[in-house]
Amino acid sequence: MRRTLLILGCCIPGLLPAETVMLRKAGNPAVVTFEYITQDEETVMVRIPGRDGVLVYRWDELDQDHAKTNNPRLWEERLLLIKPPESSGMKKKAEDDDPFAAAAKPNTPQDLSRNLQGELSEGLKGIPVTSVAVASRESNIDELVFWRVYEELRKLSGRPAGSEPEIAKAAGDDGEEPQSKTSGSGQSQSKSSSKSKATSSSRSPAQLAEIQARAAKARADFENDVRPFTGTGYLKLLSDATKARFAWAMLRRASDDRRQIIAALRRQDAAAAELSDRLQDKTAKGDIAVFRKAVTTLADSLEKVTREATAMESGLTAEAQAVLARLPR
Repeated sequence: MRRTLLILGCCIPGLLPAETVMLRKAGNPAVVTFEYITQDEETVMVRIPGRDGVLVYRWDELDQDHAKTNNPRLWEERLLLIKPPESSGMKKKAEDDDPFAAAAKPNTPQDLSRNLQGELSEGLKGIPVTSVAVASRESNIDELVFWRVYEELRKLSGRPAGSEPEIAKAAGDDGEEPQSKTSGSGQSQSKSSSKSKATSSSRSPAQLAEIQARAAKARADFENDVRPFTGTGYLKLLSDATKARFAWAMLRRASDDRRQIIAALRRQDAAAAELSDRLQDKTAKGDIAVFRKAVTTLADSLEKVTREATAMESGLTAEAQAVLARLPR
């Protein structure tokens, strides 16, 4: 009977020797030895040897450097609670289970095209309303025509906003479409300025109302971060030789939009280089080389588009067409 009781006593956790820990509070040199009970991410539960009362201390009120040095097993357990170990196998499984992660890494030239299309579909803001008049003046574009092409850019971006007049009809209403300024010609700029003033003074009430309505709509979009444009929209406008200078005029002052488009092109160029190294198929490598040439050439040209630029790059339209040709149809 005595032997049975002894065995039962040894199996009861409360009768087993308790693990002791030495703790002290931050800023207090007194060290106290406790019996360790348990802990969680924020607290540790202990008791004074020989007493029944349980004490709970927050980790942030204890001297954690002291606890780490004097109680290695306790501290190791704490680290496991704060940051559970994650094996490389678990990480790999998480990546395999994430369809977005799998889609982000291209395995074929077609994947590159789809990924670029996805990046160029991200929303862009355009330019502030206060910059439209300046951009129109700098590029010798009638402001009303500029606003109408501004709306066309929205539609080319896949974000139409209600019924709008056709651009061809709009251009016809204002007569011959103005030509770009010739850089270095003071006489040309003087004529442009005079023509701009004359056009402004001869606006019909309907045209003035249209400008105000379009400006109000664009201002609301800009202030509410609607982002009505996309990189694809800009490229489509750039690819049209008759309207490329409108996109160029916007990109000169929409520096955030320009940088986002360039970053997308650069990222997919890097992805294409990595994919080319992985593949052995010569045909696929050839397709990737064409893709890289198109995106890098356009990115290089767009990096030259700044507010200080005085003329649009002559090949910009063809370069935009080359990238659009690589996107899925």
